[in-house]
Amino acid sequence: MRSRSTRWTAPALGVAAAAWVLPANQALAQPADPGTAAAEEAAADVEEEAGPEAGVKRPAGPDERTGHFLLQGRAGYSYPFGGMAAGQPVSDKVSGGLAFGANLGIGLSRVTVLEASGSYTLLSAASGCSDCSGRSLDLGLGFVYHVAQGLAFDPWVSYGVGYRRAAFTWSEAPAAGPTGTDHVFHGLDFARVALGGDFYPVSTLGVGVFAELDAGTYLSRPGEGSDPTAYGFFQFGVRLALDPLPRGTRTPAASAGTSPRITAQAAGSQRAARR
Repeated sequence: MRSRSTRWTAPALGVAAAAWVLPANQALAQPADPGTAAAEEAAADVEEEAGPEAGVKRPAGPDERTGHFLLQGRAGYSYPFGGMAAGQPVSDKVSGGLAFGANLGIGLSRVTVLEASGSYTLLSAASGCSDCSGRSLDLGLGFVYHVAQGLAFDPWVSYGVGYRRAAFTWSEAPAAGPTGTDHVFHGLDFARVALGGDFYPVSTLGVGVFAELDAGTYLSRPGEGSDPTAYGFFQFGVRLALDPLPRGTRTPAASAGTSPRITAQAAGSQRAARR
């Protein structure tokens, strides 16, 4: 015959096991926290969207500027300001006029170009000097920094220095009567700053706009007693850009709204087709 303690041991163990298993089952049956579930779902979507190429560094695009000869022709309006010499403001004699020029550069890197430039300006008479006129010839050398390469739109900024020859004509009043006289100045453009952008409808030909500010001083002036002073020319206009060497084939970028997974799948299909 079993003892009383033995009779009650088995039921007690069964009740204890049921009491432990029931709360565990209830906890497993409860729904997950909404915030945690949403975060896990978002992480799974990101991992799925990224695809097998997630984290792979893209190779650099083809260099379409180093070693290229670049040519631009330009036309615009140039306005002089400052002085010809101390006490001789240029606005007393001439005003703005048409300017024509050209740039020739060679690519030093993917974004940098060494450029030589020149322009010729025909200056009209100032309002108070009907028989005045002027001409300006400038030659410069500088560097151009292109913000991007391989795109249809090419923004850029440049800095350089240059030489300027300006001839201003106004009438003298000798005893024999007034005669037009050329007064020739030779100067140094110590700062030539320009910026603009070109749009390339085809890979070798572009059209664009530009704005340029030149500042300097005339080192050689007519008359022995004149002192130097600063001058400036502000020019803006349009230009035609020519890149004779063919540019590299551009890889079409994924359109806005296209998921990385679709882009990766398309790239994988292209690689498989090439094999």
